[in-house]
Amino acid sequence: MSKQKADNQRFSRRLSELAARGVKSAQHIEEHAQQHISTEAAHLNKVRRVANRHRLLSILVPFSIVLLFAIYIVSPLSQVKTVQVVGNDELTSKAVMKATGVYPGRYMYGLIDRQKQVEKAAQNANHQLASVKIRLVGWRKLRVTVTENKILGLVTIDGKQRYLLTNGSWAPVSGKVPNDVTYENFAGHVTALQQTARQLGQLPEPIRHSISAVRYSPTKLNPQRIKLYMNDGNTVLVKRSSLAEKMNYYPSITSQMSGNGVVDLQVGAYSYGYGDKSK
Repeated sequence: MSKQKADNQRFSRRLSELAARGVKSAQHIEEHAQQHISTEAAHLNKVRRVANRHRLLSILVPFSIVLLFAIYIVSPLSQVKTVQVVGNDELTSKAVMKATGVYPGRYMYGLIDRQKQVEKAAQNANHQLASVKIRLVGWRKLRVTVTENKILGLVTIDGKQRYLLTNGSWAPVSGKVPNDVTYENFAGHVTALQQTARQLGQLPEPIRHSISAVRYSPTKLNPQRIKLYMNDGNTVLVKRSSLAEKMNYYPSITSQMSGNGVVDLQVGAYSYGYGDKSK
């Protein structure tokens, strides 16, 4: 009986030990689970905070950029402070600025981003502008570089005097005429006038400036004949389509003339005196 009692006690102790181990294991599992849950919760909170931060930045950054740009374009910082006009000779800087719309105080927005359109519009507004380039060269400073269609003189178009330009177009007369060459007998012959102007525009300036008058003087043999009255007293006969090429011979021909006369460049290149009735 005592042996059975001892076995029962050992069995009870064994059960108690197993029960204690089970409780301890359960506590360990529970602690581990709680630790894992805490870690996961912390991670999820971190992910949520990062996502919220990114979402907030994705809204604030574009809004801030738009806001700053809006403030800039209506502030004096976006206005042109200085305009430098270069390349102009017969045109004043004021006339160039008027044609281009580029002047101090204007907002730069609409100039830089639409540069090609602005340049083209300037040429349409003033035919004396052969080309226009607008460049930002400093903080609020623009440089307008132009090349000009030079004024060849005065021509009457539709009963009004106009500047005749080297590209064959014309422009309204304004201010002092820089070149007082007159163009005669071109009424109703616009094509002939434009071709003559383009040919004259190709001449070197010394030769071009030695002309005092240009007359359209066609004949049956030469319907393109042009008469040039020169400042030195000579008269030149030339075909308008070859005027630029043939007038290059003029200085060498006149250097061999003993007096004033006619320089005939229609076919060849020769001269004769005004009193020579054989010509």
